[in-house]
Amino acid sequence: MAGSPRKRARLDRAAAAVDPLDEAGPRQPLRPIPWNRVELTDEGRHAVAAALIQGYPRHQIAQAMGTTVKTLKRLINASEELLDAVEARRDAEEAELRDLLMGMARGGDTVAAIFLGKSQYGWRDRDDGKIKLDATGGGGVLLIPSSLPLDEWSAAAARQQAQFREAPVEVAGELAAREAAARRSSFARRRDVWIS
Repeated sequence: MAGSPRKRARLDRAAAAVDPLDEAGPRQPLRPIPWNRVELTDEGRHAVAAALIQGYPRHQIAQAMGTTVKTLKRLINASEELLDAVEARRDAEEAELRDLLMGMARGGDTVAAIFLGKSQYGWRDRDDGKIKLDATGGGGVLLIPSSLPLDEWSAAAARQQAQFREAPVEVAGELAAREAAARRSSFARRRDVWIS
């Protein structure tokens, strides 16, 4: 049934629906330069910028160009036009997400409204943004509740963290048995050699 009209029509429909980036493209947008690298021609740069703005994944663009994603990233970082295209696509996607979140918030989704307020407008739940911490001293910051004296709080913290510092008795026994077995097996075994 290789030549059946149904199969031929299905193959024709599939061929018509092929994405132009999936086809093997000509190699003219790239030309060799010294040190075994490639660079984009002006028309190739415009084509890559258009593909980036349209939102094509980088691996598809690299495949259409006949190069690797690593080389495409290097080419993008070397060209202001391509960096602008990446930034324009990022801005468009961010605006679309902001519109979606705003629509969800207007529809009554409070989580979307809270997320939008925190991510876009810097809202906070409490006055955490007003705390200024000095990070020059090294180490972290420990906030202690003021209702307990420091000694009581330290004792309570030690009791609460004890489960993470010490293993339970049954686990400690099992670990000791494993360690003893490992020591026994690590001794070199001697064979008696009989000399005749």
